[in-house]
Amino acid sequence: MKFLKPIITIIVCCCTIIVSAQRSTETIQKEVQFNSSSKENTFYVNNMNGDIEVEGYNGKTIQIEVVKTIRGKSEEIVAKGKREINLKIAQRGNKIYAYSNSPYTNFDIETGEYNHKENWNFRYRRRHYKYSLDFKIKVPKNISIDVSTVNDGDIYVKNVHGESITADNINGAITLKNVSGTTDVNALNKDITIVYTKNPTKESWYKSLNGDIKITFQGELNANVSHRTMNGGFYTNYSVSELTPQIVQEKVRKSKGVKYKVRSKGQFRIGNGGVQLNFDQLNGDTIVKK
Repeated sequence: MKFLKPIITIIVCCCTIIVSAQRSTETIQKEVQFNSSSKENTFYVNNMNGDIEVEGYNGKTIQIEVVKTIRGKSEEIVAKGKREINLKIAQRGNKIYAYSNSPYTNFDIETGEYNHKENWNFRYRRRHYKYSLDFKIKVPKNISIDVSTVNDGDIYVKNVHGESITADNINGAITLKNVSGTTDVNALNKDITIVYTKNPTKESWYKSLNGDIKITFQGELNANVSHRTMNGGFYTNYSVSELTPQIVQEKVRKSKGVKYKVRSKGQFRIGNGGVQLNFDQLNGDTIVKK
């Protein structure tokens, strides 16, 4: 098993380090490249704390810049954080991974599965420092991307036109501008904003528990829409006709056995219908416009 193939070239590992009694800021730069041109090439970013910014361009390499910040009460604690928190790069076939690594992180190169097993209730007490990795990345504009972060950061993607875009953010917003491709986005507690240059042609998913979803499509849109929300609405300036609600059965385990809970999703047709677009919310509104 090899984590890095020969084509991965590290340009600069550390550009600038500024250290004080409470804070260290380090800039890391790396450059990686796929073995060949393929529509299946996918770049993954897994972050725990911090922003992720991705921009597509006409080049062939993936250019990564990460600002690593460690905060603690003493130089010794900050130094410990500098040793423990790092950026890692791995590659397997047509997949390249960049991820936040720590003593609490496990990454499986065989499956691409990323897990952070830190005990959240005692995380600061155990390590005694706070940290963030802020990513700024340039990628070949025709590759697929799959990016995620959890705390203290937003996801911002522009000018990316691969087969698919996947983005997950627990406590920050997701913004995609001038993008195309199959889309799967989930911003648990913040807004999702998307501007397409070409409308999706395959089924796509948009999820936010407590935020609004605002999407601008190009020209006429022909789609079947599934929309589920408890306290929000669906707003659009497209021509819409309502379809028969979809009935979904869920198994619910009770003390006396298994029962089925039936719920319905709002079903709409925009234009002549076509690609399936799925919206799943609890407290926010969906705004779809051209």
